[in-house]
Amino acid sequence: MYTVINHYHLSISVDQIRPRFEEAVPLVASMPGFQGAYLVKHAEDQATLLLFWDSDVDAENANKLMGPTWFAKNVAPHLASPQQRSVGEVIVQHQK
Repeated sequence: MYTVINHYHLSISVDQIRPRFEEAVPLVASMPGFQGAYLVKHAEDQATLLLFWDSDVDAENANKLMGPTWFAKNVAPHLASPQQRSVGEVIVQHQK
């Protein structure tokens, strides 16, 4: 399993942008290899999006589709600073 971690510092509140992410979930969930997503609010203007994929190829393909379209329209205009992004293999996992 692979995860994509995106850190956002926004020019609007996380509460204002939240509905856009909720609308995007069905789009992302329909993509091959999708396993799950979490949007975490850790300040009024800061959030982290975690996306889980079967493989790094699935994660990259989703990024190629969503980045220039949905992300460019719905999130990029509201960034107060550059997005911090990392992708990596999940090497330890535990769920209750």
